[in-house]
Amino acid sequence: MNFSFCLKTEARFGPGVAATLPQFVEKRGYQRVGVILDSGLRQNSHAQELIGGLRGVVKDLKLVENAAAEPTYDYLDEFRKSFDASLDLMVGIGGGSTLDLTKAVSVLATNPRPAISYRGFDLIENPGIPVVAIPTTAGTGSEVTPNAVFTDAKERRKLGINTALYVPVLALLDPYLTLSCPRSVTVSAGMDALVHAVESYVARASTPVSRMFSREAFRILLPNLPAVVERPDDLEARSAMQLGAFYAIIALMNAGGGLTGALSYPLGVLFKVPHGLAGGIFLAKVSRYNAEHGAHQYGDFYDLLDGLPNLLVLHERALAVCDILDRLAGRLGLPSSLEAFGVRETDLDVLAEQTMLLSGAIQQNPAEVTVADIRKILGDLA
Repeated sequence: MNFSFCLKTEARFGPGVAATLPQFVEKRGYQRVGVILDSGLRQNSHAQELIGGLRGVVKDLKLVENAAAEPTYDYLDEFRKSFDASLDLMVGIGGGSTLDLTKAVSVLATNPRPAISYRGFDLIENPGIPVVAIPTTAGTGSEVTPNAVFTDAKERRKLGINTALYVPVLALLDPYLTLSCPRSVTVSAGMDALVHAVESYVARASTPVSRMFSREAFRILLPNLPAVVERPDDLEARSAMQLGAFYAIIALMNAGGGLTGALSYPLGVLFKVPHGLAGGIFLAKVSRYNAEHGAHQYGDFYDLLDGLPNLLVLHERALAVCDILDRLAGRLGLPSSLEAFGVRETDLDVLAEQTMLLSGAIQQNPAEVTVADIRKILGDLA
């Protein structure tokens, strides 16, 4: 099999690793640094120590907080005004939306048109400001990807500015920074990572290398996600989640996603459902649909789990994995119906049509899917 594999970001992992940022900045000779901080971290001692250490090694530090959980292109255009191309480095500290914002601002500083004009793939012309990404959640993977997602408020659709020109030069994966993550965000981010692991494994473009990362991510994430929800101060479980999420995004970035991720976007735009939470609601249902339509490779995950009955048939193992995913969603308290988010029967056709517009993800799904199939999956959850 011919395939390619890519990871462009230097990644440093471990409790306390964020403290190496000032040394990195000093070694590179960066003197003018812009920082985008998730507003929820204003009182976070680890984040504030990090910023204090950074102030000690640079001449000029511009700090701006991000309060938007789901930034729009209008918000991005307003936010970009706080930074300019004279900066040596951009640092993002926060969840996926803050890291996406940091990456986008880094290239908009050198590409002057309205942000929405760069919506799509590889439309950025000029290299931007180098980026360091420091995630404070374990799930989105924005710290290493060439993707930054924003909402078009007029079209009511999510589509990113996607370019290799803002891929972070350094990602600092420090579990200490995830300890203060609220329960709801921990669940949403963790389910996002699990979706990445599962969908990348079965994606049509998956490779032997990407599947290796998918499997290891699944093995780590499945037991540790409920652990961090039930024991939020468990640093070992937090570390495992961050590592598992990192493996999962490496797999997704190299293999692609599928129907679960596609279904999540319209639900987020139209009903303000966090992306990871939406994915968590759809994951078991989509996996079962795929398994029942020939995607038996879900059964490979069964072999990674301890203490389960010996099932000889791959198809049976695949369906058992779907049951496990369903039980996990229940254990984490995810809603079992879209009605919990205000979705009505009359909304399902629009959600299905909006999902079908995400053709890249639909084409990667391991089983063929039509708008009628999507409508049925939505109806089963209504």
